[in-house]
Amino acid sequence: MPSIRQILVQNVIKTIPIGLLVISPRGIIIAASPSAAQLLGLSPETLEGRDWHTLLTDGPVNESFNCNLIEAVEKARPFRHCLADYQRPDGGLRRFSMTASCPRIEDRPVGVTLLFDDVTALYRSRERETAALREKNRLQHDMIESLNNLALSVAHQIRNPAAAIGGFALKLLRDHKERHLSTDHPDIIFQEARRLEDLVGAVVRLASLAQPRFAAVQLGRVVEEAVSRATETAAGLHKRVDCRLSLETVEIVADESLLGQAFDEIFLNAVEFAGREAVTIAVNLARRDEACQLTIADDGPGVRNELRPFVFDPFFTTKARGAGIGLSLARKAVLEHNGEIDLHGDASGGTAVVIRLFDTPEAGLGREAFYGRMGLDVREIKTKARELGLDISGLTTIDAVRTIQKREGFSPCFAWGVHDRCGQELCAFRRECVLTMRIDDGRRIIYGGV
Repeated sequence: MPSIRQILVQNVIKTIPIGLLVISPRGIIIAASPSAAQLLGLSPETLEGRDWHTLLTDGPVNESFNCNLIEAVEKARPFRHCLADYQRPDGGLRRFSMTASCPRIEDRPVGVTLLFDDVTALYRSRERETAALREKNRLQHDMIESLNNLALSVAHQIRNPAAAIGGFALKLLRDHKERHLSTDHPDIIFQEARRLEDLVGAVVRLASLAQPRFAAVQLGRVVEEAVSRATETAAGLHKRVDCRLSLETVEIVADESLLGQAFDEIFLNAVEFAGREAVTIAVNLARRDEACQLTIADDGPGVRNELRPFVFDPFFTTKARGAGIGLSLARKAVLEHNGEIDLHGDASGGTAVVIRLFDTPEAGLGREAFYGRMGLDVREIKTKARELGLDISGLTTIDAVRTIQKREGFSPCFAWGVHDRCGQELCAFRRECVLTMRIDDGRRIIYGGV
């Protein structure tokens, strides 16, 4: 008579909603859940008591599934949540998430427990979402490009007439002075023409902001250089800047020139809005969780609450003169790095601009998974994609890598668990590490480890 323990174990095996196979040290399937047979498209009697090799099938589609089995049974290597495509005998294509446990007693394997779940619907849903996101990003990119081209075209059409108006107004002003005529009209025309030219120049600056060129950057040094330029600018405006710096050593992947422009605009804004000759600016750079945070706070007059939502809008300004483009340019530069920028403060005095930048432009990815010892440089990914004629805009780093691998005929074995197939503990698969290497079989890539 079976014990209560045996009854409970058998009940678990029969009712578990995912595939479960238990393989003995001799390679015999000693337990199989009904769900396992259903997922594999096999009858239950073809599983229990059979050699595990009966699970292996020919064909390139099932290669990852077969390799996972071989790794677990023959090499006693556990893994978690490895993705594998599987073609059932009836021709149906499924995608499994596979986990293998290889327990040992006195360092001797006592069998293999294999779990696999059908994630086909989830995978296809993700593919649809990725395709929709790619299309959305493409449309947004096209719209932005169209608006930039329109802005540059309009600016060009306005600049020439504005220059002509300003030139003739200046000539008219000189003629009036030579004839000793007293009128302010030519001077007003000239000043307004210059204002229009300045506005056109601001539009051109915003519309033609250079595409970022990413490299490793010491962020503190970029801030210090911007502070130095702000001090010189303030002197030209007959003002004095007292900067109080608190900068941690932070290295990120960024475009140094683009961030420098953003910082210049923020410092210039603080100087111009200072209500007195001396302005104090406190600059703090520190790590916050997976990002670095830069805070630039001044002791100026502040910003009224009802105006705060609009401060980053193009052409919004409360100054008598000015295009209102500076903070818009700063925001665009930060967004090019997938960063965040916000403004805090009120009319009681003082304004703080807070910028959050991740270690890489791929927001939320750790630096090691991007360009360090456990990752692939995003510049290499983009270069490779261009060489293959692939559009990877709108994709995460890992999806971009998978797209490239698919084009090259590889079948990646990325997973999300604590262990990967090569046994590396605590690997970057929680972020889906993109450090890979080729192996003998030209159709496969596996995690290379370090």
